[in-house]
Amino acid sequence: MEQAAEVLNDAGVTRRELQVFWLVADRLPNKEIAERLFLSERTVESHINSLLRKLGGSSRRSLLDLAERMPRRGTGSRQVPVPLSSLIGREAELSDLAQLVTEHRLVTLTGPPGAGKTRLALRTALTFEGLPAALVVDLTAVAPGETVERAFADALDISDGGEVRSALLDALSGGGHWLIVDNCEHVVQQAARLLSQLMASAPQLHILATSQSRLWVAGEAIYEVGPLDVPPDEDDPSAVLAATSAQLFAARAASALPGFTVDQENARAVATVCRRLDGLPLAIELAAARIRFMSPHELASHLDNRFVLLTGGTAEPGSRHRTLETALDWSYQLLDDREKLLLERCSVFPGDFDFDTAASVLTYSPLTASDVAHSLPRLLDRSLISSRRRGQLTEYRLLDSVRHFARQRLQERAGLELAEGEHASRHLLVARALATDLRGHGQSAAQDWYDRRWPDLRIAMRWALDHGHLDVAWEFLSAVGIGWEMLGVRDDLFSWLDELLRSPLPSGSLGIRSATTAAVVICWQDPVRAKAIAEPAFAASRGQAGIDDALGVYALGVTMTNMAEPGALQLLTESLERFEAIGDDWHRANALAMLGTAESELEPALFNLRRSADLFGAIGDRAGRSITLLRAVTVAMRSPSHLGEAQRLAREAEDLAQLAGLRLHWLHAQLLQADLDTVRDDMKSAGRKYGSLLPDFRRIGDRRCTCRCLLGLACSTGDEGAAAGEYAGEALQIAAELKDTTKMIRAMRMLARLRYVNGEPYLAAVLIGSADSFAERFGAGDAGTETADDALRAGIIEQLGREGFTQAHAEGATIPPARVLGLGPTHHRGT
Repeated sequence: MEQAAEVLNDAGVTRRELQVFWLVADRLPNKEIAERLFLSERTVESHINSLLRKLGGSSRRSLLDLAERMPRRGTGSRQVPVPLSSLIGREAELSDLAQLVTEHRLVTLTGPPGAGKTRLALRTALTFEGLPAALVVDLTAVAPGETVERAFADALDISDGGEVRSALLDALSGGGHWLIVDNCEHVVQQAARLLSQLMASAPQLHILATSQSRLWVAGEAIYEVGPLDVPPDEDDPSAVLAATSAQLFAARAASALPGFTVDQENARAVATVCRRLDGLPLAIELAAARIRFMSPHELASHLDNRFVLLTGGTAEPGSRHRTLETALDWSYQLLDDREKLLLERCSVFPGDFDFDTAASVLTYSPLTASDVAHSLPRLLDRSLISSRRRGQLTEYRLLDSVRHFARQRLQERAGLELAEGEHASRHLLVARALATDLRGHGQSAAQDWYDRRWPDLRIAMRWALDHGHLDVAWEFLSAVGIGWEMLGVRDDLFSWLDELLRSPLPSGSLGIRSATTAAVVICWQDPVRAKAIAEPAFAASRGQAGIDDALGVYALGVTMTNMAEPGALQLLTESLERFEAIGDDWHRANALAMLGTAESELEPALFNLRRSADLFGAIGDRAGRSITLLRAVTVAMRSPSHLGEAQRLAREAEDLAQLAGLRLHWLHAQLLQADLDTVRDDMKSAGRKYGSLLPDFRRIGDRRCTCRCLLGLACSTGDEGAAAGEYAGEALQIAAELKDTTKMIRAMRMLARLRYVNGEPYLAAVLIGSADSFAERFGAGDAGTETADDALRAGIIEQLGREGFTQAHAEGATIPPARVLGLGPTHHRGT
């Protein structure tokens, strides 16, 4: 019987023609051959005509007859399987590999489980024209510790007779050969020894290997296959589909459910799925296959149970993992006991972590510090942990799916609760210790730590609250104290305070510090509640010595300032004297800043704010100085004659924040520049600035400033068109969720003006009534009066009459903000 290699090689059949030949032998039509090889039907026909000329055939039937006389050597492993679906998002990798396999004789694809290393290697073999036809050696079936020679012999169709290794060397010594050696991670040492010998004896041999770790063979080039890029958290389908992971999801979902598309309704959910799955191709393909049974929104909501959800999938050639859990368990079982336990304990980190943090959190029996130092690099080598350089710091991270898998294993060995406690205790302890550095020359490093570790602090606080360690939670919050503005007053802070304040405050000094922290943070949104917290703290602080006495006075003074109550200046002055008496310059600078904010007269206000900024500068608190300068800008903006000074102060605050690397405060300075443009009536410039800042504040989760940007955009957009209403409506929704009555009132008054301009005077009056009611109830004074001027009220009264306005205004006083957004055009008098 003729041998295929002899006949086809002698005839000069190319690698691509060989692929077409065997697909013709499988009786596939030209259209299907074209789809599998990613060619046009005309190109397939051209290859068939070339085969007929070279092999002396007259028809397609003659090729079938010839194929039937040729045994397919190595049919189990040798033939490169043709994928049933397209490879999406790997164009750059294919281009890189085309160059690497030409320049290097051994290229190893590494990467985490499910990254698609096998698919990429096989596609490279099918599309690259620069080397002979590839032979595939799949090592999956080789048990750990066994030799790999038999798998290579099967791929090369070498019989069992004789010494296998010698036969392999003989078979590959002549001519050019290209091997795809797949799944080496569990037999790395055996594979490496054999490949070294084969390459030494066969100078024309090229090898493309896949493994979760490098093979450590001389001359090996490593190519890391990472996850696909993930989309932003947006509703815009085009923005979501710009990410390759979303493209993969869309393509596979459309295969599972013909007609499926990523649209305005599901784009954000698709983006969430892709991000939660870290762009891991296997996980995304398995998720997309579920689209027949679940919407993208349902998929996203069930990903905490991903190992039950993400099973099955298509029987793709070259794919051995049918579930996400199987793929991860394959890698997990290759670890030794110390590596398994370290991987499991690493699951307590929600994001990036550095070596020192890992060593401090994870080192307890039975793991030692040397175990962590030895095993962490091995997990990195096995692609179960990724790393990146951040300046001089190396940070590590588990993909979310790896973290879920490891967390389950830790829970199964009853180690999760202890690991979470170690993680929480360590982070809350360090956070308290670094709070002092926030106030001086160590500020930049401390702020950087808080920014990087905020996800850890979030789950650490969740642990403290869930386990009833309320004093531990208060110790952390009150350590930062009245300086939370330096870190950005995030939503988490309000949630924590809401939960903590359901229980009695701690006693003694911790109680006074806790009440001061809570009152100062909350007073900007709910001054009435803040004062109710500050008054008992003030009473408890009477007769106390040192900082506690001064803090109690300061807390009540701040809350009274935000309610515009008489006596606030006296209390703040008293706190200033007490801080000065105990030599606490940082709290003294804060008291000066609040005095400047509380002063109704422009010059005294600016005088105190300048003193505060100078004192912050003297003690090395750049953030405090920048924040105080921004407060001075707000005060200076009250007077048209001081707008030049406001501009100068804003620029200084901006430069200071940039110099100190304080990104958040730089953004705040930019936001005040936009406010300045609004005051100058330069609405075009203001709109541009608000619009450019909005994505940044959304990204970092600063919802207060997000709301400010939306209000600014609503104002700068003008009274016409739907955009202003959308901006004001979203601002009202955020302000209501934050319980920020000042911004709620401003948003309602903006919406009132828009309703009036759109010919809905009754709704405008209802909105004004709701806004006025809130201003009266929550002591917000005349917040937002720039949009609720006398001309607007007069215009409404002219159209509705005095009685009609009064009726609508009274109706609005009974409507909560949650219902304001539901007021539509059909809402009219009497409904």
